[in-house]
Amino acid sequence: MMDDGQCYYNETIAFFYNRSQKYLAREWNAVSKLVMGLGITVCIFIMLANLLVMVAIYINRRFHFPIYYLMANLAAADFFAGLAYFYLMFNTGPNTRRLTVSTWLLRQGLIDTSLTASVANLLAIAIERHITVFRMQLHTRMSNRRVVVVIVIIWTMSIIMGAIPSVGWNCICAIDTCSNMAPLYSNSYLGFWAIFNLVTFVVMVVLYAHIFMYVRQRTMRMSRHSSGQRRNRDTMMSLLKTVVIVLGAFIVCWTPGLVLLLLDVVCSNCNVLTYEKFFLLLAEFNSAMNPIIYSYRDKEMSVTFKQILCCQRQENVNGTAEGSDRSASSFNHTVLSGAHHNDHSVV
Repeated sequence: MMDDGQCYYNETIAFFYNRSQKYLAREWNAVSKLVMGLGITVCIFIMLANLLVMVAIYINRRFHFPIYYLMANLAAADFFAGLAYFYLMFNTGPNTRRLTVSTWLLRQGLIDTSLTASVANLLAIAIERHITVFRMQLHTRMSNRRVVVVIVIIWTMSIIMGAIPSVGWNCICAIDTCSNMAPLYSNSYLGFWAIFNLVTFVVMVVLYAHIFMYVRQRTMRMSRHSSGQRRNRDTMMSLLKTVVIVLGAFIVCWTPGLVLLLLDVVCSNCNVLTYEKFFLLLAEFNSAMNPIIYSYRDKEMSVTFKQILCCQRQENVNGTAEGSDRSASSFNHTVLSGAHHNDHSVV
């Protein structure tokens, strides 16, 4: 069937869903309730965990450095993802029928913006870690002004990516190009969005793989030639573990959803709608894992979390950690996060 050039801005959401053969529920069933319950639980955890990260970085002066500002921005992006997904949960299932074309595009645009911002922040952190490790520095030289520029670029790009369908890149005036998974989105936009994120994923894999090989080589050299830098070797091993966790979480959470989007575009006979909501939930769960991966492995951050949750006063925010364990922890989070010692070689 050829497009007639007509636009359908005044049509109901049911009209687009019926054309795409996507099921639009009239009442809540067991599966919808399960997905909604899981979704609400996950997004509440996302918002609370990332809010805790932002507060910890704000109140602890030891975290007032560029890399932690990027981590705070990542937490802000993931917090926004939790809000966007929370909004989605109350406008899905039978409630989808009540949406207009504009509110449906807004619902999807919020999700696209938040997820793009989260992925872009992960990429920015990966680039910063790559630069810092290969310069063998404990203290990043990135200026606060440059961090602000990076953050502005991330949010500008994310907002643009989320707004593109609302301002024209949709199928409302080209009804035969509509996607099955997102009935108001054109296949070309979904393909572009999926490929964009997959390319970002590949870049992150390459960066972290490069870091992994470099740190392993340096660790092996230290093992052969140095007996007095055990603390440094432990730090390198901690970095390797963090890299593995980051890569594993990103692969598990994002790959299924992105592959499903591409299948929706290139495979007309693939039944992509069966697993759509579960894969969306899995992708969103990555926003809940980021605070765990980047923050909970840092004992200094964990101490700050406990102080916040127990309503304790922040002590010695400008001092050094007490005891050998705290010293090792401080050294560890310094290398992983580019913190607050004077510049000198990591190895």
